[in-house]
Formats: sequence, C-alpha cells, structure tokens
Amino acid sequence: MDKILEAGQWAPTAVNAQPQRILVLNTKESLVKVREFCTFGYDEKYAQLEKACDDKEHNQCVYYYGAPLVLFVCYDKDACWKHPESGESSGSTDATIVSTHMMLEAASIGLGTVWISYFDKDKARKLLELPDNWEPNNMLYIGYPAEDFVPNPKMSGKRFPIEHSVWYNTLK
Repeated sequence: MDKILEAGQWAPTAVNAQPQRILVLNTKESLVKVREFCTFGYDEKYAQLEKACDDKEHNQCVYYYGAPLVLFVCYDKDACWKHPESGESSGSTDATIVSTHMMLEAASIGLGTVWISYFDKDKARKLLELPDNWEPNNMLYIGYPAEDFVPNPKMSGKRFPIEHSVWYNTLK
C-alpha cells in the first residue's frame, strides 16, 4: 500500500499544489460504508457486467467486487490551483492524474484495480464524514485478481485504431 500511495504522492499536479486527499478504506466497517454509497437502482445492463453486482432482492446493483482495499480519492477545493482568467480549478484533473499513477503502480506489483467514479457522492460525504472543502473524485478498488479472472469483453481490451484519436500537425 505504501508504494501505491507514494506513486500518488509523486504524481504531477498543477503548480505542484498537491490538492489530492486520499482516504484509505481497509477495515470491515469502512468497506461496508463503500457498499452503501456505491449502489444504484436496479438496471439489468449493469447486472450483466458482473453477477456479483446483481442484487434483485433489494432492487439495486452493488459495485464492490470484494476488494480488501479502497482508495477514496478527493481533492481539496481550497488547495488546488485555479486558472487566473477563467477560474477553472485543476482539482479534478489533479486527482485523476494521482489515481492513474496509483493504478499503474498497483499493476506493476501484481495487484488489480477497478476505477469507480459513479457513486452517490452526497451519501459518501456523509458516511465518511468528509470536510466540506474535500470534493470526491473517484475510488480505486485494489486487490489480487481472482485466479479465474477473465476481463469482461464489453469493458476491457477493445481499442480503436490509433488513427481514431491521434492526428499529426493537422486534422485533415
């Protein structure tokens, strides 16, 4: 965990403001809270992605995956850089870069990650007792992949050809 958190610490942020605030959730009590704010109204298309998420009995989908560690990544709205002309905050971008660096470090040491940005932020704020100036950005579920893990073909491995997203010198 220390290596993963250090990778986030060294990630670049706008003007090196380092506004990321990471809450390590790794106790049974904390992970129960994650399960509470990471549920959604039942929708078959989500349940098809992962049967472990399917909870028809309670009319909801639960995104948890059984990970023993969740990094809840926020940014401090008061600490991030703001563009002097537009006032646009770097917070979300900074937190995203930090999360990406942590994911790459986790992968380099044989751990699997799942990036979750779709959760009830208000419920999370309340359950985790976040300060008002902390803005939730995403969560990283981290753990050892199951031995029989096979990436979901609907979600992984497909990439457009490079020409779909890269141009050289002109868009023509």
